[in-house]
Amino acid sequence: MDQVFLLLLTGTTSVAAVVFGVRCLGLSRARLSAGTQWALELLGASVVFFVLNLVVALPVILAVRALTSHFLSVYLLNDLMLVVLSTVQGIVFQCWRRS
Repeated sequence: MDQVFLLLLTGTTSVAAVVFGVRCLGLSRARLSAGTQWALELLGASVVFFVLNLVVALPVILAVRALTSHFLSVYLLNDLMLVVLSTVQGIVFQCWRRS
């Protein structure tokens, strides 16, 4: 039921945003697909950076464990901040690529 609520919530606010954008801001409904494509490109770049960060971080953590007396937990990668920073990396990279 929780997932259904979240889907209904985000669906409702998305429809409201489209209505607001078309009526109040004068945005073109035809350009919505271009905006959606751009958002998916940003999301895709963010996912690529997230995976890349994980692929780089895991061997580094294991190497630090093996080569030093310091213990780094793999659970460091289970942090929401990694998702946020990867998203920022993806957005900046795509904006840089487009400019």
